[in-house]
Amino acid sequence: MSLIFTGNIRKLISEKDLTIAEFAEAINEKLSRVNDVLSGKQRPPFDMVEKILTTFDIDANWLITGKNSSSKNPDEQKNYSEEHEYDYVPMFDVEVSAGNGAAAYGATEPAMHLAFRKDWLKSRGLFAKDLNCVVARGDSMEPTINSKDTLLVDTSKNNPRDGHIYVIRSGDVLWVKRVQRQIDGSLLLISDNSTYPPMPLMLADHPDIQVIGQVVQVSKDFN
Repeated sequence: MSLIFTGNIRKLISEKDLTIAEFAEAINEKLSRVNDVLSGKQRPPFDMVEKILTTFDIDANWLITGKNSSSKNPDEQKNYSEEHEYDYVPMFDVEVSAGNGAAAYGATEPAMHLAFRKDWLKSRGLFAKDLNCVVARGDSMEPTINSKDTLLVDTSKNNPRDGHIYVIRSGDVLWVKRVQRQIDGSLLLISDNSTYPPMPLMLADHPDIQVIGQVVQVSKDFN
């Protein structure tokens, strides 16, 4: 969505004969935030999309896809709209450790929102209200998860099942690990990188331990 979105924003700015600074002022946004979106440094946040649609009274399908839904007959428009609708998932400015632990969720407000197709979420049995995104840091889950990968976490799936990957909080530390339940009731936190030994975690001895949710999708970062 980002390339089409930023291209259409530049086209809108040109058609309205505005500078980028004037555009930012019109939608009541910081110039630095608009520049980050236009440069591709930041994905378009949901609140910015809403401001643009409201301020300039433009078609949402055109802004996101470059195609005007009003040019279609009602049946085509309905199908097109449904196919291209997006849900927006909060992205928190925190890192989870694919190593020996990272500071836990300190952010209460999302840094931005990432767009996911509604039909994709539906096909996976996922609901936007249960999802959030965080960034992995470290190499203990390689090759499955690399440092700086974005993790889509389903917070409704917080009852660990063997072999699945979860984000787990212990006090002020967050891990992303594969888990295996043990007979004594503990969890074995397993790294996909064999150079890291498994870590037993006795749940009964650590009431502060919380399974945040299951990692259901990984977006790779190649920078």
